[in-house]
Amino acid sequence: MLFDLAPKERLKDLFDRKEEYGELSRLVRSGRWVAVLGKRMTGKTSLVKTFAHENNGIYVNLLGADRIEEFARRLAAAGGLSLKEMILDLRIVRVKWIRLAEEIFGRFRKRIIVLDEVQDIASPRFLKLLKYIWDTYSGIKIVFSGSYVGVMKRLLNPKSASPLYGREPVKLVLKPFPADVSRQFLLEGFKQYRRRVRVNEVEEVVQKLNGYVGWLTLYGNLRCVERLDHENALKKTVQRGSAIIRDELENFLRNRRRDLYLSVLRMTIYGARWSELKNRLNVNSKVLRDVLQTLKDVMILDEDHGYYRISDPIVGEAVKRLRRRAS
Repeated sequence: MLFDLAPKERLKDLFDRKEEYGELSRLVRSGRWVAVLGKRMTGKTSLVKTFAHENNGIYVNLLGADRIEEFARRLAAAGGLSLKEMILDLRIVRVKWIRLAEEIFGRFRKRIIVLDEVQDIASPRFLKLLKYIWDTYSGIKIVFSGSYVGVMKRLLNPKSASPLYGREPVKLVLKPFPADVSRQFLLEGFKQYRRRVRVNEVEEVVQKLNGYVGWLTLYGNLRCVERLDHENALKKTVQRGSAIIRDELENFLRNRRRDLYLSVLRMTIYGARWSELKNRLNVNSKVLRDVLQTLKDVMILDEDHGYYRISDPIVGEAVKRLRRRAS
C-alpha cells in the first residue's frame, strides 16, 4: 500500500522510481559502488531496501552505529550469521572487530550489500575496511545511503591520502516528485483504500508538501488509517514532520555557529539572494560562502544562480520553531 509508513521492499510497491531503480541496477552491474543521496523524505531507504530485496542482497540499517563493533554486529545479523559461531570457527581468543568485519564480508562474496544511514559511523578504520573489501572481494557490490555528512562526505570526496582515493562511489541523487507525480501518487493511494477525496484537497497537499514522498505518505496514512479529515491530517503532517526535522536541525547546529546558521536558514525559508544575505548578516564573504556550502552539502538548501531557498516546507516550519542561543 502506498500509504504504508514503512519503507517499501518490493519493486511493485515503489512508486515512480523505476528510472532511478534501473540506473542503480546499471551502475551496480558495471562494477561500481554507488551512493544514493537525496533530501530527507525523498524515498532513499525505500529505493535501496527494494533493490536489496529484489536482488537477494543484504540490507543493513546503520542508524546510530558509530563503532566498528556495532557495524560488524549489524552486518552479521542482517546476513543471518552468528557471531558466536564465527568466533568459535575462527578460534578467536580476543575479538578484533576490524578483522572480524573482514571475515563477515568474506562470507558474502558476490552479494550486493546495502549500507543505509552510513553517515553515523565515526571510526577512522571504516574507510580502511572498505579499501580491503574493494581490493579483496571484487564480487561484493556495496550501495551506500545516508546524509552527506561524516563518513559519507569522506567517502564521496576523499583526499589524496584517503584509503578510498580513486575508488569513491558514484552518486545517484533522488529528487522530490514533480507536482503531477505527487498528484498521481495521492490519487492512487486513496484508490487503494477506496477513499474519496476532493480535488481541491489534493491540490492543497500537492502545493504545500512540494513533492516529498515521505510527507505525502504520512498525510495519506493520516487520512486513510487514522481517518482524519483533510484539514487535521495536513496540520498533523506538518506538526509531526517539523518535530522530527527540528530535532535533526538541533543536532546539526551543535558545535556550529548557531545564530549565524539560524539567521541564514530563516532568511532562506522563502528564498534570498547572496547580496541580501551578505548585506543583512554583516559577515565576510568566505564565512557566508562556507555556511551556504555546508547547508547545500547536507541538502537543506537549494541554490539557483545565487538564489538560495529551503524547498522542503516541513524544514521551513521546523526552522521557524528553532530558538537562538540564550544570551
